[in-house]
Amino acid sequence: MKECRQEDCGGKVVAHGYCNKHYLRIKKYGSPDGGLRSHATLEQRFWRMVEKAEGCWLWAGGKRPNGYGQISEGGKGSRSLSAHRLSYELHHGPIPPGLVVMHSCDNPSCVNPDHLSVGTYKENTQDMIAKGRKRTVAPLGAENGKSILSVADVVYIRANGHKSHAQLGREIGVSPNCVRGVRTGRTWSHVK
Repeated sequence: MKECRQEDCGGKVVAHGYCNKHYLRIKKYGSPDGGLRSHATLEQRFWRMVEKAEGCWLWAGGKRPNGYGQISEGGKGSRSLSAHRLSYELHHGPIPPGLVVMHSCDNPSCVNPDHLSVGTYKENTQDMIAKGRKRTVAPLGAENGKSILSVADVVYIRANGHKSHAQLGREIGVSPNCVRGVRTGRTWSHVK
């Protein structure tokens, strides 16, 4: 039996001195080694997607809807990693359990290790509030600009439990659903 002329194969020759596997690769790719990819390491793939600038190093790869970069851990079905967390780990070591990686530059796609630090969830939230990036809760009741009821209307709705939602809505000039929200506590729950 003739053996495949590909080094370290030992397969049975089918055509032109090659086994079936290597012969098909020659037909498809032009080389018995064709189609085989040497996969780069996670770190090598990370650096391919980093655009270094003077301040922020921007992530040029895939991003989540919130703007944070992501990269596959590697391999079929592997999980996605956050690019800024990976950058922190490559430059500073493992992230301690229970901590998050925070950006001093407030740029979610930045992976510059000088702009990254670790902190607790509470510290991250306090940082967001201090920098004006966290949306505040809308004012309650009549203080909310979209409010169509007053505190007196809410008290009246709750005092007249024998009337229907529709009847009270017509009296006050609001929809029955608005009345229902007050009665169920979905709205105006802060008024007793």
